[in-house]
Amino acid sequence: MVAVAAAWLVPVAAAAAVSAAAAATDAAPAAPQDPSDVQALERLWSGVRDSSEEVLISLERDTHPWPQTSERRVRTVVAPVSIAWLGPHVLYLEEFLEDEPQQPRRQLLIGLEPGDAPHRVRARLYAFASPARWTHLNNRAPLAATVTREDLIASAGCDLMLTRSGEQFRGGTLGRRCIDPGSAVARYLDYQLLISEELYWYRRRVLRQSDGELQQEVIGFDRFEPDEARLYSCRIAWSASGRRRDLRPLLTLDLTEAGGRGRFTTPDGRELELTLHGRDWPFAVDRDALLLLLEEPGGRSPVATAWAQLDEQQIELELGWLRVRCGSLVPDSDELAQ
Repeated sequence: MVAVAAAWLVPVAAAAAVSAAAAATDAAPAAPQDPSDVQALERLWSGVRDSSEEVLISLERDTHPWPQTSERRVRTVVAPVSIAWLGPHVLYLEEFLEDEPQQPRRQLLIGLEPGDAPHRVRARLYAFASPARWTHLNNRAPLAATVTREDLIASAGCDLMLTRSGEQFRGGTLGRRCIDPGSAVARYLDYQLLISEELYWYRRRVLRQSDGELQQEVIGFDRFEPDEARLYSCRIAWSASGRRRDLRPLLTLDLTEAGGRGRFTTPDGRELELTLHGRDWPFAVDRDALLLLLEEPGGRSPVATAWAQLDEQQIELELGWLRVRCGSLVPDSDELAQ
């Protein structure tokens, strides 16, 4: 795997091709959804993230500032800023290599608004026409107040749609509308993101427009090393009747095998929490096992537990009224281990 200082969702070349006037057209009426999801995402996204970024595949040979099979540390700063005409929930994002804080590799304003379905949030992305002028905008409130439409470049095709699953938000770009013009061959960007209190990961893929062939794939992980702790995606199904045959998909949570934790609420109002242990075995003994715990917050004992060998790609918990199936996410694929 290779680290890369890849361009992000609103590439400079793409941004230059979109007129600043387009920013004014992005203020379309939002679907009438619960604003608490927007507020929750604003809270979760804000903060400083230290990530390990690696390239899984790249067909480009001479465009990266460091060699293959290496890794770079990336720091992402996200903070609310007040720009009234963009809306009540605006974030400033600044990303830079850990040892180059004065040279951001990307700067964005992100306008959050309710999405097109319950528990969905649209993140509208705006690049800066002159990025250097706005460096460290999160700490320069008077300067933020001067941002005008002419200072921004919208790229609606690269907007993110994020869906709330318990206390996590996951999602990304939609379809093939986020165009990457940095090549003689027509290509598009697919960007996927997960945000929670304990976990932050992203995957950026560049694909050929004609046939969807993968040209480049970059991943970034926060809080844990992919080589030391696997990421599991847990699909949760719930039954109102309590019968297995009536189980219906409820939500999906991503957990690491190093004490990853995620909360959710069932349709009947029951609050539950999933925790996955493996390499961080929580008791004073050594075990080569995965442990999946289902608990009620504040409860004295687990509602249920499940076990599997440490090298297993799947672990499952079945209660009749609730089923949890967790599969290890293969880093260079969006498929679960079956």
